[in-house]
Amino acid sequence: MAFLIIKYREKKNSQDPDDTPRLGRIPIVRGHGRNLVITLSLSTIIVVALIFGSFAAVDTLLTPPNGTWCYGLVPGYGASSPLNPDCPRIDIIGHQFYWDFRYPGPHAHTDKYVFRLPVNGTVVLDVTSSDVFHDFGIIPFKIKTDAVPGRTNTIWFVPYQTGNYLIQCFELCGQGHYYMNATLTVMPVPSFQQWYNST
Repeated sequence: MAFLIIKYREKKNSQDPDDTPRLGRIPIVRGHGRNLVITLSLSTIIVVALIFGSFAAVDTLLTPPNGTWCYGLVPGYGASSPLNPDCPRIDIIGHQFYWDFRYPGPHAHTDKYVFRLPVNGTVVLDVTSSDVFHDFGIIPFKIKTDAVPGRTNTIWFVPYQTGNYLIQCFELCGQGHYYMNATLTVMPVPSFQQWYNST
């Protein structure tokens, strides 16, 4: 770029091109119609491809695959669900200032501050709120969705690595917003099965 600036810098004997616009003079026609048609055609093709690609990506994000978190622990649960009938959704409900994690099935129960899941299973979450707007997010797994009273937002992900991860609220929801945290504990499958069956 420095080379071009130096090479094409204005010099004392520099003259404006013949087609330079001048005040009070009708500009000279530049280029050809073919260039315009090619440019518009290519731009249209690129924009249309981006639009369809964006819709496909959004559809993939919003349409959960078959859940596999339960590993057959809850046989027959949710037989009317469009998802795998043996793999129910997990309800997450935001409150001021904590999260409820509701596990369905024969060992149905609710946890408040620790969300346990088995590793490498597709998890489908239905997120809502009981009071004000919240925003459920687990940054290490790149998931985040609004928790809105009266509406359920569905999100899914695969916890691919065991460990403890921070769950946060990303919507200013009141004076206690700063401590509205929980812990996602991703467990080996046998450990998760043992924990789930003991609740």
